[in-house]
Amino acid sequence: MIIGPIFSRELMTTPRRPRHYFQRSIYVAALLVFMGTAWLIVAGTQDIRSVGDMARFGALLFQILAPLQLAMIAFLSALVAASSISQEKDRRTFVLLLLTRLTNSELVLGKMLSSLLDVMAMIVAALPVFLLITLFGGVSADQVLNAFGVTATTALATGSLGALVALWREKTFQTL
Repeated sequence: MIIGPIFSRELMTTPRRPRHYFQRSIYVAALLVFMGTAWLIVAGTQDIRSVGDMARFGALLFQILAPLQLAMIAFLSALVAASSISQEKDRRTFVLLLLTRLTNSELVLGKMLSSLLDVMAMIVAALPVFLLITLFGGVSADQVLNAFGVTATTALATGSLGALVALWREKTFQTL
């Protein structure tokens, strides 16, 4: 495997942690609460008389939730990737990883992608919630999938930027 044993180990152990399920559950619940709040605001301020009103609500909800998710995932992925590598440096185990027979790409990609597993799981967990928005109308499933493609690509880009800064700097405070 090109990603290496670090990623393989994290792929096997991450789903066993209760924190993994807790983060996804809280994120999906927050999205659903936000959708419910938006519905109560719209239904309380105006009458929903036609299918067009529902479609406008679906489009408005998607226009609010998609950039919100993008900003949150971008911030979270950079922070998680940087803190994962900084934590290895603080425990002085990063030097031990450098002494193994791992190639540079296995070490860097494995560490970065293993730190982004929870973030990618949150993105996948939010997909059904965003597909519920298509039931209101005004948004197609292709638009939702395109938004999730952009979000996943942004998570990889900001995660790699966070890993770059963490590998570049010596101290955790400088990295964060």
